Amino acid sequence: MSDERSPASSTGLNPRTAATLAYLAGPFSGALILLAESKNDDVRFHAWQSIIGLGGLGVAVVLAYVLGGAALFVSASAVTLMVAVASVIWIVLAIVWAICLWKAYGGGRWRLPLAGDYAERFAERRI
Repeated sequence: MSDERSPASSTGLNPRTAATLAYLAGPFSGALILLAESKNDDVRFHAWQSIIGLGGLGVAVVLAYVLGGAALFVSASAVTLMVAVASVIWIVLAIVWAICLWKAYGGGRWRLPLAGDYAERFAERRI
């Protein structure tokens, strides 16, 4: 995403700043930026990727904790395993979040597996 080839952001912000803000609070800020952005496809891409990618990882963490809670009735080993899985997903989420912030601020697109493809398609559509 280069400022020279990208149209101005309808948020009133520099497109790189708007794209970075889309990741700042995960899917919540992605949704806010998406609601405010109607012109710039790069900013919309980052907003959608934040919603789909970071939101999906967040849902996976919650699901792992829920399964860990349900595993209390099965075995202690299952609880330990699900807490470990949730911890690994948290670490992955933090790393992905940091890379997305860094790439968006630098003006580039880093497409997450699966989420990047959907974000690309949704960014081109005007809802």
